[in-house]
Amino acid sequence: MSQSIEVILAGITLNINTDDKPEHVRAAAQMVQEQFDELKSSGAIINTNKIMALIALNLADELLNKSSTNPEVMQHIISSLDQVIAQAEGLANVSLR
Repeated sequence: MSQSIEVILAGITLNINTDDKPEHVRAAAQMVQEQFDELKSSGAIINTNKIMALIALNLADELLNKSSTNPEVMQHIISSLDQVIAQAEGLANVSLR
């Protein structure tokens, strides 16, 4: 049963509709936020959209390098990444303060 879970990424509140457990979604959001904070603090990249795109690419690269992942799990993860990318694209339309 799908439920809406609220997470905050890059200072933006997002409502994620998912069948996953809330703690799983929050752990994923925490992982993305930690990567965001690390990239942001490096000072090399200022644009939030570019940071989120790099995070998505890094996560996709990690997935592709895991040869033991079964196809069903991979498809689920790819679907999740598609959702993250859609959310990141939505950030492009949000004015950051």
